[in-house]
Amino acid sequence: MPESSSTNAGEPKPTRHSFLGDLASVGWSHAGQHAYVAGIGIVIPYALTAFHTSYAVIGALLSVAAIAGSALQGLAVVVKRAGARLLLTLQNIGSVVGAAVSALAPNVVIFASGRLIQAAAGWPQHPVGSSFLSSRHPKRRGTVLSWHVTAGNIGTLIAPSITGLAIAIGGWRSALWVLAALLATTAVVTAVGIRSPWRRPIPQAQTTSSARSSVSLWTLLRARPVWTLLLAGTIAAGGQGIGIIGLYAPAYLHDGIHTSTAAITVILTVIYVGAVIGPVAMGQLADRTAHRRTLLINYVLGAAALVGFVVVGAEPLLLALVGLAIGIFSYSELPLRQTVFADHMPRDLERQGFGVFFTVSQTIGAAWVALIGLAVTDLGFRWAFAIMAATFCIAALLVVAGTTRAGRVSASTGS
Repeated sequence: MPESSSTNAGEPKPTRHSFLGDLASVGWSHAGQHAYVAGIGIVIPYALTAFHTSYAVIGALLSVAAIAGSALQGLAVVVKRAGARLLLTLQNIGSVVGAAVSALAPNVVIFASGRLIQAAAGWPQHPVGSSFLSSRHPKRRGTVLSWHVTAGNIGTLIAPSITGLAIAIGGWRSALWVLAALLATTAVVTAVGIRSPWRRPIPQAQTTSSARSSVSLWTLLRARPVWTLLLAGTIAAGGQGIGIIGLYAPAYLHDGIHTSTAAITVILTVIYVGAVIGPVAMGQLADRTAHRRTLLINYVLGAAALVGFVVVGAEPLLLALVGLAIGIFSYSELPLRQTVFADHMPRDLERQGFGVFFTVSQTIGAAWVALIGLAVTDLGFRWAFAIMAATFCIAALLVVAGTTRAGRVSASTGS
């Protein structure tokens, strides 16, 4: 599909080459961020042994990093002039520093401080990376946003093999140095591969008054489609792949129906395959048909898959087939909702809008991990998965009631 020819002053016109380059550069950056987060999770048991501490202590310390990383995404609301190229490059350099601090840590506090540095540095990836891709390639918005999410999932998938091999050869500190080297490559790629100015040009029509811009963003957030999509996201987080499925699907297979270790490995692999291919396929479908309609279809099919997972019994083949559907639809919710959200964003407020989007989605939505855990404890796995499915159904009803059939699609070439 051809790109819009609309450009901002000082920005290169998007081409097929730049389309692939933008996806590769921003996607590799996202993969590196996810690989580090997944990798440090593998390192933690070894670090705990070395530091003679407990999961309670390091869990409390790392939770501060997680909360800070989510909340700091709101900086996208106020950081307006720095370009995506600059912010993502600084992010990846900061992440290298954080990984190095953890690798050199003499105690658990310094170890956790390295994770905090990385989490704080990593705030631009979701809001800035998403707004850059969305505004630069508006006619392929569903495709680029889905690839952005999928790149992060790929980083999560490759982390165990990279980290595990490094630990086996040189220990957990060596693994962190390997992850630091991976993050260094992402810094180089974003600095060289993102073809946009280090600072964003100011469109002629854009006001220079920060107060007026703040009012414009506040007014936009009060618009019914925008706050509806934010609300839908906080509810649908109860059934999303990230955080929920990755935690409770293996728990159900192991503790709920006592599936064998080999079967669990196969079923989870199938789920994660769906998590990689699903967002890309659904994003392309959304661009070819309609963004809102595809999101609604995804909600319905995702809810059906979540219920199906706990009603098909213990047959591994059936669980794998339903697991594939869960991987596709649960992991596609976020990029599809991003796409519809972007359809309602003016191009000069996309970055700020995504800052609010991710801050709300990841900070408030994180509570669902605990809520579903309570449901499993008090009601059992079947009811817990039914609640996950219900969150998708409620979100779908909100989207139907609160959004229009077509949002704004505008062109811009940089973020």
